[in-house]
Amino acid sequence: MKGKKKSVCIVCGKPKKGIAVHEDHVIFAIRWFKTNITKNANNNGLVVCKECYPKYAKERRRYTSRLSLYIGIGVIFAILLIISTPSLGSALAAIGVLVFLYALSLLSYIPRLELEAQQLTGTGEAVSAPAQRRRKLQNNK
Repeated sequence: MKGKKKSVCIVCGKPKKGIAVHEDHVIFAIRWFKTNITKNANNNGLVVCKECYPKYAKERRRYTSRLSLYIGIGVIFAILLIISTPSLGSALAAIGVLVFLYALSLLSYIPRLELEAQQLTGTGEAVSAPAQRRRKLQNNK
């Protein structure tokens, strides 16, 4: 799809203008799947509209706390597995537990906004995951 992308709010699902969503590895994977597997990609610009921001902020806080909880539980299980029977099998099982719990946290995934990404990079410039990959490819040439 060429031309200007339509902006869609991720909370209410309506075409609106708002704060852009940071395109990270999860959104990249979803877009890749929709483009290459289902052939049903809309490639809409993802935003959070002003009316939905309070709900977004609440859901984002819930997601980050849930992610921390799942990863914390996963690390505890991984340490217990490795300590109880130190072997290659227990190390692989520990990694499997961590991956499973991370995937479980993605069931309630809420992406961060570009403004948050700008603050995290400290450059004042938002760098999406696809843009980072393009820069790496250009620097490697």
